[in-house]
Order: sequence, then structure tokens, then C-alpha cells
Amino acid sequence: FSEGLTCVELNEKRGYINTKGEVVVPCMYDDADWFHEGLASVEQNGKWGYINTQGEVVIPCIYDNAVSFSEGLACVEQNGKWGFINTKGEVVVPCIYDDAQSFSEDLARVEQNGKEGYVNTKGEVVVPCIYDNTWWFSEGFARVEQNDKWGFINTKGEVVVPCIYDGAKNFS
Repeated sequence: FSEGLTCVELNEKRGYINTKGEVVVPCMYDDADWFHEGLASVEQNGKWGYINTQGEVVIPCIYDNAVSFSEGLACVEQNGKWGFINTKGEVVVPCIYDDAQSFSEDLARVEQNGKEGYVNTKGEVVVPCIYDNTWWFSEGFARVEQNDKWGFINTKGEVVVPCIYDGAKNFS
């Protein structure tokens, strides 16, 4: 269960029930995800959108893919590119990235032309896409890879541990 609801499937369609087993959202979606921050991504006719915990469509199913909300924003895909929307469905970061991941500590990983970096919740590039691989921020640090070596940056994008290690684990 997530936020008092869980996804169930019936006749190849998905919906949600509460902790008493009562149907809250009828099984009418092709796919559905967990609720986060009061919204769940749902798929209908090959497109994704978001519903609230009462089953009301809050953001129409217009996206090619959609990820759960984190820190008030969600990754969405349109025409093969990724960006971010807020809980009102407003575009905060345009769909210009080849890939994107959820926010952690106010930063999200994004990829362009095979390199990765980070944007903030305003859509501003904080760390340019210069790394071969990146991970989420934890305790103010993220591990990053360049030329098959790993190091760490802080939330300002400053290198705090140079990329000299063959491997590294995340903090916490």
C-alpha cells in the first residue's frame, strides 16, 4: 500500500483498492503505478497521465511515459525526450533530455548525447552533462563516473572526491 491505496488488476486492467479492500479507482487503466505525493501515474490507450487518490484525472494521459512524483516534480517523456512537470501538469523542465531520473535533494539526473549531469527544480542546469554515469544525491553527495573512474560531487557540482577510484558506493 502507498498512501492508503494499492494497485490491483482485473481482466487485464488496473485500478486501486483501499486497506479495507474497497474499490476506490475501478480497474480501467492499462497500467498504473504507486501513489507518491498524492498522485499516481496511469496508462490509458498507450499514453500516461496522473490521477489523485479519489481517482480523478489531474493530469491527462498525454505522455509517452511518466514516473512517480518526487519533491513536487515528475519525469515525463514526449517524443523520445524527457522533462519534468509539477503536480498541476505545468512543464517545469522542457522535454529536451535523452533520459531523466527523479529528484533527490532538489537535483535530478539528466542525460544528453550520452553524458549525464543534474538540473534543479527550476530547470536550471547545476551540473553540465559531462559525466559518463551519475547517481542520485544522498547526504549532499553524488557519485559520478568519468573515464571508467569514480568520484563524488556536491550539490553545487563541485568535485569533492576526484574520479580516481575503480568503484564507489553511495552515501547512506
